[in-house]
Amino acid sequence: MRIISIIAAFLVSLSPAFAEAGGDADKSAIKAAVMDYFHGQGEASEERLFRAFAAEHASMVGVVKNDDGAEIIRSWKDMGQVLSNWAANENPPGGDRDGEILDMHVVDGRIATVLFRSTDRFYDALTLAKVDGEWKIIAKAFVLQ
Repeated sequence: MRIISIIAAFLVSLSPAFAEAGGDADKSAIKAAVMDYFHGQGEASEERLFRAFAAEHASMVGVVKNDDGAEIIRSWKDMGQVLSNWAANENPPGGDRDGEILDMHVVDGRIATVLFRSTDRFYDALTLAKVDGEWKIIAKAFVLQ
């Protein structure tokens, strides 16, 4: 029994190394996808937005305010429509907005989570997956600031 405890403790000590698996190329590609989303929204660029998201499979959920000012949870299942709406913005905020990646974790070189601060408007928790060598956003959760 003691040997099992020792092995378990050893494996737990290695878990951060496994959680951080992902080389510089993956991290750069993840950052590029996140920035395509952020700047694509700011520029109303359909090309950048659809390059960032796996639109046909992605979803979005957020904590927003309803007409009475109460916080509610809202979800969007059709990201293709959401991205098209963002790209159709006739008065986009522009590409020079302030935003930054606050945290990034890559697991097994195939899935990643990114916490992102977008200007002074909202925080995103993004999940990305690597499919056929490309990183795509598959889920977005956000809260307003």
